[in-house]
Amino acid sequence: MSKFAAYSVDKNVQQYDEYKFTLPEVYREVAKEELREDDTVREKALTEMRQWIVNNPHIRKCRMDSKFLLRFLRFRQFSVPMACEALERYLTMRQMYPSWFTNLDTSSEKMKELFMCGSTSIVGQDSNGRTVVFFRIARFVPEMFEPPVGGMFIALLIEAMLEWEEVQIGGLQVMVDYTGMDLKLFDKWGSSELKLIMEAYTRWYPMRYNDTHAAKLPKKALPVIEKILSFTNPKIRERINVSAVDVFT
Repeated sequence: MSKFAAYSVDKNVQQYDEYKFTLPEVYREVAKEELREDDTVREKALTEMRQWIVNNPHIRKCRMDSKFLLRFLRFRQFSVPMACEALERYLTMRQMYPSWFTNLDTSSEKMKELFMCGSTSIVGQDSNGRTVVFFRIARFVPEMFEPPVGGMFIALLIEAMLEWEEVQIGGLQVMVDYTGMDLKLFDKWGSSELKLIMEAYTRWYPMRYNDTHAAKLPKKALPVIEKILSFTNPKIRERINVSAVDVFT
């Protein structure tokens, strides 16, 4: 788990960083074909978005570095108005639910313990540039994954991955293995907590999700999983595939 760099949140910074595209050619092609991004479009959009932030009296603090703003521009295919709207939703989320989505700390003992469980692996990138993430649900310890800590852990993963331009451009391919899942995992999670985290993960964070493939879901876990999916962005829900349900558990 990488450490976060310390970025300025002064929106009136006098000088902006000079962005340079340094990723492999496959990402330049994906960015052009899927996101309508090229050097000219990117520079113009960054200028317009920064000016909008400076002129917005409701935004007092915000990162102004290129990599952060490109999260939202790439998420909305370089429509500046839509990217600004996505940024507002993200900032509102952090302001409304600070105990869940701010002060995310990789050095926190609870975050370290969850990471060391081995529940989450970044496998790499596929031939289309998508970052493959693998979740082993059985590795999550129910007592450690209670709200809000469990939600903070996933939020921390998302924030970390959004720092990677490969993820901003190629998006995520999610693989979930439910083999041996402890059915007590969501005992402490009420509908309000489940709705909050799923809206955050699938509506408020500017993450490009591709297909999600899940396997070996215990039949007894279907009700809670169906409840979770009911709070998921419908477009993302359509891309979730469960290949097998374990009818014996």
